[in-house]
Amino acid sequence: MPLQERCSQAGRAFFGNTAPWALVAPGGFLFLIRVRNLVHTYDGAVRAPALRGVDLDIDEGEYVALVGANGSGKTTLARHLNALLLPTSGEVLIDGHDTRDPGALRAIRSTVGMVLQSPPDQMVATIVEEDVAFGPENLGLPQEELGRRVREALEQVGMWSQRHRPPHMLSAGQQQRVAIAGVLAMRPRCLVLDEATAMLDPAGQRDRLSLVRDLHADGMTVVTITHAMPEAVEAQRLVVLHEGRVVRDGSPARVLRDPDLARFGLAAPPAIDLARRLQPVIPGLGEDLATADAVAQAIAGEAA
Repeated sequence: MPLQERCSQAGRAFFGNTAPWALVAPGGFLFLIRVRNLVHTYDGAVRAPALRGVDLDIDEGEYVALVGANGSGKTTLARHLNALLLPTSGEVLIDGHDTRDPGALRAIRSTVGMVLQSPPDQMVATIVEEDVAFGPENLGLPQEELGRRVREALEQVGMWSQRHRPPHMLSAGQQQRVAIAGVLAMRPRCLVLDEATAMLDPAGQRDRLSLVRDLHADGMTVVTITHAMPEAVEAQRLVVLHEGRVVRDGSPARVLRDPDLARFGLAAPPAIDLARRLQPVIPGLGEDLATADAVAQAIAGEAA
C-alpha cells in the first residue's frame, strides 16, 4: 500500500474525516477531494436544504460509492465535485482548488470528470469521434495530441471501431461508453458516475461495471452514485447519505450489515443477507463478504 494511502487511512481512523494535517503542502494535498460542512439549498426551495453539513474526504485512487434513498442528496453532492453546483455555505476543495473560485474552474473540471445518468444529455456532436474530441479540443491541444487522446480514450472503452457512427445510432451501453470516453479524453484524475447504470439492461450493467473496475485498476479515482446495491459493493468504500447528511461511511461489507440500513431506505444485497444466514452453519464465513462471488468462493473453501 502506498505511503500516502497508509497515512490517509490511519488519519481517518484516528481523527475521523477531519484530520487537521490533511493539507500537507501548498499544491500537494493528501486528499484529492475535500468537502467541509457543505450546505446546498436550491434557489426557490421551500423545504430543507438538499445537503446539510456534509463532510467527506476522498483519497487519490479510491473507489467510492455514494448511496441513499431518493432525495438523500447523492446527485447534489456529486455535482459539487466538479463545480456544476456551488456551495450555499461550506467549501469543496478539488486538489486544493476551491470550487467557488471562477479562476479554478478549468483545473477542477480537468481533475474531476462527470458522466451523467443519461449519456445523450452530454453528447454534442453527430459523430462519435468528434463528440469525444469536443472536450480536449477546447483545451487548445495540438491536432496530433488531440487525435492521440481521442483514439486512446475510445480504445480504452472498446469503441474505436465505432468512431465514425452517429451516437444516436448506438445502444444505451455503447452511448455510456462514448460518454465515458469523452471524459477520459480530458485526462481527469477522478471519474464521477451519476446513476450510470440506471438506463442499462443487466448485460449493459455488467459491461459498465467491468469497465469501471478496469479504470480503477489503472489508477483512476472513481466516485459512483447508485441505487443498485450489487453495484455499490464493487466499491472499496460506501458512503450513505440520508436527508442531506452522511450517516455511514466504511467498507461495503461493514456498512451493509448495519441494522439501521432500512431506516435509511436501503436494503443489503442478497449476497450479504445469504452470508449472514449461513454464518451459524458455516462459522468460517468472514464478515468481509459482500459479493456473490466472494460468498461462493468462501463456501467452496470451507467445503474443500
